[in-house]
Amino acid sequence: MQFFQSAILLALVASTHGLAPRNVRVKDKNFITQNSDGSTSEVIMLEGPNVVVKGPPYLPGVDGDSQCSDIVDAECQAAGNCETCYNFNEADVNHIKSLGYNSIRLGVVWAGAQPTEGDTLDPAFMKRLHDILDLTDRTGIHVILDNHGDMVGSAGCGNGVPMWFQQKAAPDLIGKKLTTGFPYSLISSLKVTNVGGYDHCTTDEQWAAHAGDPNYNLLNECCQAMNGPNPAGLGYTKISQKTMDYMVHPGEGRDYFVKFWKLMAEAVVDHPSAVAAELMNEPMTIYRKHAFNTWRAAAETINAVIPDMAVAVCDTGEGSFIPDWVTKYYPFGDLRIDRDTEKYMKESQNLFYAWHYYGQPSTPDQAVKNAQAISDDWNMPSFATEFMGCSTWNAAKNAGISHSYWHYSCYCDTNADFSAKGVVVPDTSFGACILGWGGGNADYTCDEEKVKDLEFLASAEA
Repeated sequence: MQFFQSAILLALVASTHGLAPRNVRVKDKNFITQNSDGSTSEVIMLEGPNVVVKGPPYLPGVDGDSQCSDIVDAECQAAGNCETCYNFNEADVNHIKSLGYNSIRLGVVWAGAQPTEGDTLDPAFMKRLHDILDLTDRTGIHVILDNHGDMVGSAGCGNGVPMWFQQKAAPDLIGKKLTTGFPYSLISSLKVTNVGGYDHCTTDEQWAAHAGDPNYNLLNECCQAMNGPNPAGLGYTKISQKTMDYMVHPGEGRDYFVKFWKLMAEAVVDHPSAVAAELMNEPMTIYRKHAFNTWRAAAETINAVIPDMAVAVCDTGEGSFIPDWVTKYYPFGDLRIDRDTEKYMKESQNLFYAWHYYGQPSTPDQAVKNAQAISDDWNMPSFATEFMGCSTWNAAKNAGISHSYWHYSCYCDTNADFSAKGVVVPDTSFGACILGWGGGNADYTCDEEKVKDLEFLASAEA
């Protein structure tokens, strides 16, 4: 009954404001398709790739009539002439449809969408976003808008939140040597001094170079020395944690974050293929209570603009390793979600639980079980929005859980693998080959018959 009451309210709001119903929405523990008149149709499992650009211009173009095909192998790496994609076009849509996919997880990086403080989003970013959503509206691809970031933000050699936001959160740490504070300093894997390449810089002047530049993570040599893999040690430095604290605790930092999502919702309101918002990729904070209150604030703001948009909630690092009994029984502290927020989540018909799998817990099957427990307890679907490997793909698919693999293309040419092009950051470069950028594969599939077809086509072309 509650869902139908919500659907009637949605129809009234939509008709009053002329909103296009989303092509997919949440109903209890499922995603369901939705017709243009707002009536619902059937349960759907969303499948597809991540389409994420981690640096300027932060979104692919839609030009061209051929599908994406990265070339990153030992031969081109030695020569520095590897190839990446710059576009996601109709040929790419047709290609992913041929693989059986129906959705993409599209990176809408806050640093790219709002590079300067204010009440608007960047016009060039908006142009690219609307071009992509015009394409997905026309071709019927469902889009999860992913505020993508890794290890928080550029000022800490990560990417994600804007530089201006970090300057407000931790002004005394901009351009300073990265350090790890208590209690994270007690854990070896979280200490920044143990990150590969950290010892490259030995002077304060090296760390200070390009301080405050939005592309500090790409221009500063200390960051360059560490930006290949995706080490947790960068996410738990003092500057990264002060940034996250500023964002998730009540106050102006949370307000800036919520305003960003309000602007994003307003930007996509006329695009029914933009069906979901993933508020922050892999948030590096242990303040679970404050984080979920932040997700709630953003979700309520988004749904005030688009009543039927699905919105993600997630745990620390977007892991699926916190058992549901923590929420139910943990008696104190910041692991325990506020009861009012928990009640709001259980009663909502807009939320889903987003999770990733990169080795924790010990198996994908256990991660699925943990996600299912949350899904059952909170009465919302779960979505494995990022992973690598068919074991996770199949575990999620067999459980009826939506899933999107990492990733369609590397969408970058700032790495030494592309050095023969002589690109200059950010003037002639595209994206950012940082923090787990590798693994782009436009042909990724876990369907054995499609794998055989692809292998046959590759041998025929050879």
